[in-house]
Amino acid sequence: SLKKQGAAIRQDAIQRLPELLVQLEQQCLSNDIQVHWAENAQEANHIVLGIAQDHHAKLVIKGKSMASEEIELNDFLAEHEITCIESDMGEYIVQLDNEKPSHIIMPAIHKNTAQITKLFEDKLNISTPEGDVDALIGVGREILREKFEHADIGISGVNFAIADTGTLCLVENEGNGRLSTTAPPVHIAIMGIEKVIPSIKELPTLQKLLTRSATGQHITSYLNLISSPRKQNELDGPQTMHLVLLDNGRSAISQDESLQKTLSCIRCGACMNHCPVYTRIGGHAYGSTYPGPIGQILTPQLKSLEQEGELLDACSLNGACGEACPVDIDLPGLIRTLRHRREETNHKAFS
Repeated sequence: SLKKQGAAIRQDAIQRLPELLVQLEQQCLSNDIQVHWAENAQEANHIVLGIAQDHHAKLVIKGKSMASEEIELNDFLAEHEITCIESDMGEYIVQLDNEKPSHIIMPAIHKNTAQITKLFEDKLNISTPEGDVDALIGVGREILREKFEHADIGISGVNFAIADTGTLCLVENEGNGRLSTTAPPVHIAIMGIEKVIPSIKELPTLQKLLTRSATGQHITSYLNLISSPRKQNELDGPQTMHLVLLDNGRSAISQDESLQKTLSCIRCGACMNHCPVYTRIGGHAYGSTYPGPIGQILTPQLKSLEQEGELLDACSLNGACGEACPVDIDLPGLIRTLRHRREETNHKAFS
């Protein structure tokens, strides 16, 4: 029942995307949230850079955000002498090791405690008892709390944006999202345009589906609902808020009736957890921001079939991803559709 409800909610939002985005912008502006539209990754990066330079920022702390991974924001800011620190523990670990996340929910799932212990010794010069997970988390907490305190800007993703109230919803388990959106004086949220939903009444269904499918929890540890910067007489929160709405190919997908369900994805990672190919080869083998079945259909659409079409071959069409998807995306069917289009494109190229 939840799956059917979730699928209907997401499909309705995709069908009404232009209307809901305009409503979201109007509500955010009335809530003193500044809204920016980014057609592609380059525009999104330059918007964030412009805000950082306006505030003379040198240190940015970032909560978990797949959209920022997609646009490679950390590397871009580093090129302009702005340090961007990941505050999600898994993201912080892979950042220390100069790696990319291997899973959209559990970025460091490919590393064990011995490897992380050695990494902290090598990069941070801090020794912990091997296998002591609490000690490792304590190291991360001690270092990252200092970053939260001194950061000029906090950056976050957005799990869902509520159009009729201009509210940004962040789902997390560690509290880093809450700290990165409240401690620094400036908060920048980066959101793929497909994350919009009509109203708060749709949120409980999607929230249940997301947490249960991602980690098996009944409810997430932190559910953050952010509707404005700090108001007069409030004790915490940023003084300034920005929302960057990232297109980067999503509008074109929404106009394609055969492929638009790609945008229904709520980034739970369930398709990866059930994919026999992903579980054998790991996320880094895909060479893309989004690995696993969702990456196989999303990346070729964002970057082109000519450039990323070979990802479609990392699939046996066993159907497990489609069964696991909490919003009923026919992932095997979309992979077949894209394979057919790739063959048509190749045929035209050589004919």
